[in-house]
Amino acid sequence: MFRKKENEKALSRREIIDQWLELFPFRQMDYESGDDDRITVLVPHPENWLTRKLLPKPKHPAQKIRLDEIGSFVWRHFDGKHSINTICEKLDEKFGKRVESSRERTVIFAQQLYKNSYIKVFSKKNSDQSTAEDPAGDL
Repeated sequence: MFRKKENEKALSRREIIDQWLELFPFRQMDYESGDDDRITVLVPHPENWLTRKLLPKPKHPAQKIRLDEIGSFVWRHFDGKHSINTICEKLDEKFGKRVESSRERTVIFAQQLYKNSYIKVFSKKNSDQSTAEDPAGDL
């Protein structure tokens, strides 16, 4: 009943990472840059009518998520101009050995942001045309 169809091939972890490395992420949330050059992502509160009726009005217009130095660096490059692979190369240049397995870690970070709708990703199949895309899978 819950088996995969025989003609559907499950992607390996390596194949999923390789697919994500080709994608171009761009931010969907507003953010602030602090004095220490770290990013704070501003996530708006839900606009559900039931939530507005039952819960008191929040004191702050948005929830704030503070990123560390590496997360802030990656967030700044989620601009739709850099592929995840390019971001990983820049990450390796800047942080060197501080960031081990940067490709896998950056892909997992991008997947988490994508699942929460903080970013969108697209694929540039050719230079003139870009298409929005739902990534193949999770790790």
